[in-house]
Amino acid sequence: MKACGIIVEYNPFHNGHSYHLQQSKKQSGSDIIVAVMSGNFLQRGEPAILSKWDRSRTALMGGADLVIELPYLFAVSPAPIFAQSSVFLLNEMGVDAICFGSESGNMDSFYHTISELEKNKTLYDQSFQSFIKQGYSFPKASSLAAGSLMLSSNTLDLAKPNNILGIEYVKAILDQEFSIKPNTIKRIGAAYHEDQITAHKIASATAIRKTLFESGNISTNEIKEAVPDYTLDILESHLQETGQFTTWESLYPILRYKLLSSTPKQLSELYETEEGLEHRLRSVISGANNFHEFMAALKTKRYTWTRLQRMCLHILHNITKETAAEWVRKGPPYIRILGMSSEGQKYLRTRKKEVTVPIVTTVSQYNHPMLELEQRVSSIYYAGYPQAFLSKKIKEEYSTPPLRFDRSKGLFL
Repeated sequence: MKACGIIVEYNPFHNGHSYHLQQSKKQSGSDIIVAVMSGNFLQRGEPAILSKWDRSRTALMGGADLVIELPYLFAVSPAPIFAQSSVFLLNEMGVDAICFGSESGNMDSFYHTISELEKNKTLYDQSFQSFIKQGYSFPKASSLAAGSLMLSSNTLDLAKPNNILGIEYVKAILDQEFSIKPNTIKRIGAAYHEDQITAHKIASATAIRKTLFESGNISTNEIKEAVPDYTLDILESHLQETGQFTTWESLYPILRYKLLSSTPKQLSELYETEEGLEHRLRSVISGANNFHEFMAALKTKRYTWTRLQRMCLHILHNITKETAAEWVRKGPPYIRILGMSSEGQKYLRTRKKEVTVPIVTTVSQYNHPMLELEQRVSSIYYAGYPQAFLSKKIKEEYSTPPLRFDRSKGLFL
């Protein structure tokens, strides 16, 4: 069996994701699609609109054969760590290729850009750090630093988010000397950050979430046009059961309590809290009525909104710099299976003796500090829900076996 790996968040799964899945399988000539997916919290430092279990369902119905969880610490980290850990897990699963979306759609441009940046590494790093200190975001600083070197026209636009992640995926493959072949599929339809659903059927996840939150109605024509029926059904089912989604606003009371009950020294020890921010955090939180007000007051030119959101998540989950450094250095310690099709289950059997880390199908049967963290993270994710629902979901995190999907029947077993 030939396998292709993809790295996803599906927040939520939409028509563009369906296109990417189909093209990944076609372009790589693969029999199996292995998806590494972030859990309940995402790389941009925000909660997912649906739980990892619901998003795993959409992934399997959309064409994935195996869904593996990217553990919290790696999922909620800067792009290089996010990419390295994801590629590591896909290599463990024996994929022959990785397919990622990009604004470029041209692999030669990725190789050429990496080569050019390596040749000019010292100058690039100096320029990049200079722009970061001036308060530019990571993507903008990357783009400006590359532009300052006057590289050839075949280099990538590093201001584009998917190009940046793509560069990191390719670098991770090269740095770890994996025999995986990277492929890229040109992003079509809406841009990554486009926040309005337009006439075409491929909208950004950002636009879909914004439309959903502003309208309060899942069944708007715009959303119906932008997502598959099964995504719409799962969104509606979730809202009927709970009446709400997890958002930063629903988590804000917990963040506020955490900041007000912690000393500056305690805050300074937490992951991604840079020197001086511990005092600013406590100062700003006391006057902010909601998360958006808090972030608007906290943000400066030096810190991007995304970076501050990631820091806030690490504060919520009490992730120390020491713990993060140790775990990032070691890499993912296990492979947790969230879901599989019948074909994915067959493929998994062929890999069990080849992997170098344990394969986890039931959390209760495997002890590891990172799995204990995942249970705490899940508890926080559902903290704003009614107690009965919260208890149910905490238990699910501990006891749920991998989802099993029979694609031929279109049914979960």
